[in-house]
Amino acid sequence: MYLAGVIALLILAVHHAASTIIKQPELCNGGYCLPKHLCPTGQANDVPTPGLNDLITLQVDEENECGDFMKICCAGSSIINATATETNDAVPQVAQECGIPNSQGLVYNVESNLTYAKYAEFPWTVVIYQITFSSNDIELIHVGGGTLIHPKFVVTAAHTLKKPHRYEARFGEWNMKSDAEAYPAQDIGIEEVIAHPSYRDTCTPENDIALGVLKKSVVYSPHIRPLCLPNERDLFFGKRCVASGWGVDVRTGQPASIMKRIELNVVPRLLCQQLYQLADGDSSFQLHRSAICARAAELQDTCDKDGGTPMACPKEDGTYVLAGITSWGLKCGNPDAPGVYVDVGKFVCWIKNTIEGYEELHAEE
Repeated sequence: MYLAGVIALLILAVHHAASTIIKQPELCNGGYCLPKHLCPTGQANDVPTPGLNDLITLQVDEENECGDFMKICCAGSSIINATATETNDAVPQVAQECGIPNSQGLVYNVESNLTYAKYAEFPWTVVIYQITFSSNDIELIHVGGGTLIHPKFVVTAAHTLKKPHRYEARFGEWNMKSDAEAYPAQDIGIEEVIAHPSYRDTCTPENDIALGVLKKSVVYSPHIRPLCLPNERDLFFGKRCVASGWGVDVRTGQPASIMKRIELNVVPRLLCQQLYQLADGDSSFQLHRSAICARAAELQDTCDKDGGTPMACPKEDGTYVLAGITSWGLKCGNPDAPGVYVDVGKFVCWIKNTIEGYEELHAEE
């Protein structure tokens, strides 16, 4: 009896605008399956007007008839369409300050047996998909991650963006298996890949860094913001940093659907090199000068399909900088050998010069 209102709401509340298929909402016992932020009490008539400070509890391990912990069976005689407009169609834009996390998360209070990143906690973290075509269908295959550093540029590991494949970047993602998040993601194709000229694609990649040029500019919002580049003289040895991505979760052995939050301790270069010499039984191993090492602080680690994801380190003022880019390692969760990351500080000049050169070349456009 309120099907028209529900459909209108779902059209407004769609998550992935670039590949949306509008379909009738799923029926449940006495109502329709809706995102929890649109019907937090399960009764349509009780829907409050959500805001950035209103936290809705999500239980990640919860099983319900909607098959998605981010949804709820919503019953009632009417649906307030303005709710969808408030949360999705009118997402506020924000200034371009970099490195500002949402330390407490947005919209949701997430409860889980395992620790994940809060919703929008790291608004600079990007999912990178490889675009494939089969039977006239477009398929997006998750291949790694990246970091938003500029409205038109994503920085990632060069080994993640291999030519001649086509790639797409997704901004504002959190739960890859749900379309019920409060704010919409932005899917933007990668127009051009600019790998570092000294990149070497070996078992232990060297200068493993690349810039992805986007087909259009990202629109910044509370859940999508850039990360700052470090100063060339910044040192991170002994710092506690954090990586974020959707690669294999070493705690479950399965690809993560919810953004991981990985606490890391940055390891001195000489110690890292010695640990790899012992772990690999090769006393001649030399850690490349483009690399920095970090060891997981808890039962978590970067792993397969985390390539290119950011290692962000905090500054004294609470903002973050991009200290490292996930590159390679011996084995996920191996306590004897830290993960190896690109030392971004060594490439700051290259990044800035490349972006400036691209902007000058395309200024008229």
